[in-house]
Amino acid sequence: MATFREIYENIPVRQQVSERVKFIRKIADLTKKSDFTVRQWIAGRQRPDALTQSVIARHLKVEVEELFPEPQSVEG
Repeated sequence: MATFREIYENIPVRQQVSERVKFIRKIADLTKKSDFTVRQWIAGRQRPDALTQSVIARHLKVEVEELFPEPQSVEG
């Protein structure tokens, strides 16, 4: 399947502005969060809480673990 970011990035480029904005607004409305917050999730700068993850996953019909995979730890 695809991660949350991959789903967003798979929106065709020629429709990028309108379709991507619609996607962000739909997720923001669904989760009662701001567009800015949704953009932070897409960029990987923030992660939604577990309840929000489950709401998004249910809406997109994707498993939470696939949509929001755990960040890979870097061992040094």
